Amino acid sequence: MAHPEIDQEFVQKQKGRLEEMRAELRRIVEGMEGDNQNRAEDEGDFTEHDSGDMSQSMFTREMDATVGEAMEGRLGHVERALQKIEEGTYGLSDVSGEPIVRGRLEAAPEAIYKVDEQQAFEDGRRYRQEINEDSQPPIS
Repeated sequence: MAHPEIDQEFVQKQKGRLEEMRAELRRIVEGMEGDNQNRAEDEGDFTEHDSGDMSQSMFTREMDATVGEAMEGRLGHVERALQKIEEGTYGLSDVSGEPIVRGRLEAAPEAIYKVDEQQAFEDGRRYRQEINEDSQPPIS
């Protein structure tokens, strides 16, 4: 099935954008990994730090992990979009195979789902997180 709203020129333009995004996201992910390693070396033994230092360090690690997961997830979508270009299926949803609106592809070239499918995915992920949080034992 071909996408009725996009032509080869558009796909090639998007490919260039996606390759730039991939390079930038890889730099970010690699930089974060290096920062985490440096931080771990700098922190050394936690017995040398007070509880405020430890709390700040834990908060920073959690924030970095959250940002890192988001960057890796976006990188995965960029990689998949590039793969779809090679397959000749760029612009078609990975879920339904239906065309993704051109405006969405212009705004987010890494889009691999239609808006309603992405929303359903996000809603499902939030629901699973809520369930997991509710099933965790309380912290004493």
